[in-house]
Amino acid sequence: MPLNDLRYTIRLLRKSPLFTLAVVLTVALGIGANTAIFSVVNAVMLRPMPFAEPDRLYWVAERNDKLNLATFSASVLNYLSWKEQARSFEQLGAVGFASFNLTGRGDPEQFTGGTISPSLLPLLGIQPVAGRAFRDDEDRPGAAKVALVSEGLWKRRFGGDRALVGGSLILNGVDTLVVGIAPPALSLLSAGDIWVPMTIDPGRENRLNHVILAVGRLRRGVAMEQAQAEMDNVAARVGAQYPEVKDWGIRLVTFYNFFVQPQLRTALIVLLGAVACVLLIASANVANLLLARASSRQKEIAVRTAMGASRARLIRQMLVESLVLSSIGGAVGVLAAMWAIDAIGAIMPPNLLPVPDIHVDSTVLLFALGATAATGILFGLAPAWHASRTDLNDVLKQASRGSSGGARPLVRNGLAAAELALATMLLIGAGLLGQSLFRLQQVRLGFQPDRLLTFQVAPPPARYRGEQAALFYSRLVESLRTLPGVRDGAVSSGIPFGAGNYTTTPIASSADSALAPDTAVPTDWRIVSPGFFRTMQIPLLRGRDFTNADGPSAPQVAVVSQATAKRFFGDGDPLGRELYRVADRRGFTVVGVVGDVRHTALNQESPAIYYPSTTGRVWPLMDIVVRTDVPPESILAGVRQKVHELDAGLPISNVRPMRDWVSLNAAQPRLNAILLAVFAAVALLIAAIGIYGVLAYSVNQRTREIGLRMALGAPRRRVLGQIVREGMVVGLAGISIGLAGALALSRALASLVFGVEVRDPITFGAVAAVLAFVAFAACIFPARYASRVDPMVALRYD
Repeated sequence: MPLNDLRYTIRLLRKSPLFTLAVVLTVALGIGANTAIFSVVNAVMLRPMPFAEPDRLYWVAERNDKLNLATFSASVLNYLSWKEQARSFEQLGAVGFASFNLTGRGDPEQFTGGTISPSLLPLLGIQPVAGRAFRDDEDRPGAAKVALVSEGLWKRRFGGDRALVGGSLILNGVDTLVVGIAPPALSLLSAGDIWVPMTIDPGRENRLNHVILAVGRLRRGVAMEQAQAEMDNVAARVGAQYPEVKDWGIRLVTFYNFFVQPQLRTALIVLLGAVACVLLIASANVANLLLARASSRQKEIAVRTAMGASRARLIRQMLVESLVLSSIGGAVGVLAAMWAIDAIGAIMPPNLLPVPDIHVDSTVLLFALGATAATGILFGLAPAWHASRTDLNDVLKQASRGSSGGARPLVRNGLAAAELALATMLLIGAGLLGQSLFRLQQVRLGFQPDRLLTFQVAPPPARYRGEQAALFYSRLVESLRTLPGVRDGAVSSGIPFGAGNYTTTPIASSADSALAPDTAVPTDWRIVSPGFFRTMQIPLLRGRDFTNADGPSAPQVAVVSQATAKRFFGDGDPLGRELYRVADRRGFTVVGVVGDVRHTALNQESPAIYYPSTTGRVWPLMDIVVRTDVPPESILAGVRQKVHELDAGLPISNVRPMRDWVSLNAAQPRLNAILLAVFAAVALLIAAIGIYGVLAYSVNQRTREIGLRMALGAPRRRVLGQIVREGMVVGLAGISIGLAGALALSRALASLVFGVEVRDPITFGAVAAVLAFVAFAACIFPARYASRVDPMVALRYD
């Protein structure tokens, strides 16, 4: 019997290809959008992380309640103390940052990577793709140099040659043995392509120098609460033994919360809710189409009832039809989702999501199958129920095509209003995110990003020791300034919004501060060369810039941002005042104040302190900024030549205009706004079509009634107004419900918006006005058709 229903359904759908196409495309749109976004949600939030028993893995973070630091990186010496005293963990491991210059095999190239403890891969439960992991004795000072290479680099640069394992590479000028190929999972925890053992020399470390990421695997049977209690005791003992860290505690963070940050989680849930609304709107629209179609098939259904078909039989037939339509639409939607996933991947910047890739797997296919089946039942149930309630006598005696009764128009109007309500909520969300994105792009950065080229250079420590590296950077900047089209150049340990090199440390005032004595405040810091502020066009507000006279033997000085000066000295004059780093108690005198700069995020300013590179203190990897009078990309060849003139084996990396770094920082809010805007536009289109369809069907059903009223003298304007009023009642009801729903759910967007209230009256009012106009436009065409009905033709209409 079901097979007969299927055959009958296929014949029926072939007879009405336009209806079938409309339903299939509507369903495909809803299923495709949901499948695409669910693929992202599945990859980020639901799919198990590529580590063994990831629920037992934790980030062991430092915290300082006095400094309002809930989670912070760890110091090497504290990590060693934890390893000695903690019993709740099977293993502890550590990750540090490193950069590598690869030479001797083709063109020099620079790679990011890390230093890792030999315990890290066993702790994570991952194995090298080829070769082996580090041995326990390979992290000792003086041990032979060994490295792991990422699978991506192995295939990209070396063609997957297995001879690389056991061979050697020249990294930072040192011959290094490649012992294995690291799996992609390692890059999730330590982004990069090359890793070497973390060599620890306790005599050269400082307990307040937070430079590593510590992770641990809990012992079986140990609950997180037990482990946290033990680590609290460990931190207390370490603080009692070493007073400088007495205010630093330990906080355990699950790997899930470590990788999936709250803002990302909120954004994905909002997008998933948005596509669910699109699917509901699509289902409501299809249900209206099927209701209209069921009404036109009343005589057919009545005849089948007269021939003995039961209500259950009729409901089953109608549900088979809706399920066939939803299945075809679902299949098309899954294909569309695969294309959409590729498109999202193409526009999404790298490392935006904490997963290696997004793809359609068995979980996603099961979701699509379930959504397709639920959609088919959802939009098919109401038409099937109403069709099965057809009154045999009324239909067979019916001599005209009047109204189909009170219940069906009420259901159709309710579905249309629901579509518009959901579209209202989506448009308000899109409007808020769009405003937020606009505000982000209009914020004052504190510097001028146009005509600014940035790149990174890392002189190998083996050949550039101490002040030699600082001297190299100084010579490079002077050389770059001679290039045609170059106005200025400088060096920094970290540019705004750049790749890595984010640094912060507790700073305190020696005396005469607006804060309580010895109050420490976490503050961003950078090492910059003389002329950096001029090159970046960061305004010098008071005092002076650094000069070459600020050398190693000169008094220690610093330039502070305006917010830093305000924080420590209030309205007092900061020039000549002293601050010191809590980590090493090293003091410095403030000689200048510069404007505030947004260093790490467009939505927040970062109070900062700048130290001079002329002291000889530079990082192994530094950023170079070049201000030009020409398009920045046009001087790239000259930049490479100047670098190679100083060191032919030295590569440059992360080459891009500063404007690109700014744009990348807005990547996630931009993607959120674009996707929600697309979904809202689709929802609005479907909702408008829904209102139009309801009114067009109503006018078609009431053709004879309208003609009779006009024959009795009703003016065309009155007929036009009545039809428009009927449609606008539905439209305004839907808009009102949508506004109320948006008000109720607006708090969900609080963490995603910047510079705009989540209940912004302008956004709510503008969306209501737009939707009212769209609803009116959807009403006017059926109304104009009704007002032009010829009374004589309508009276003969049957």
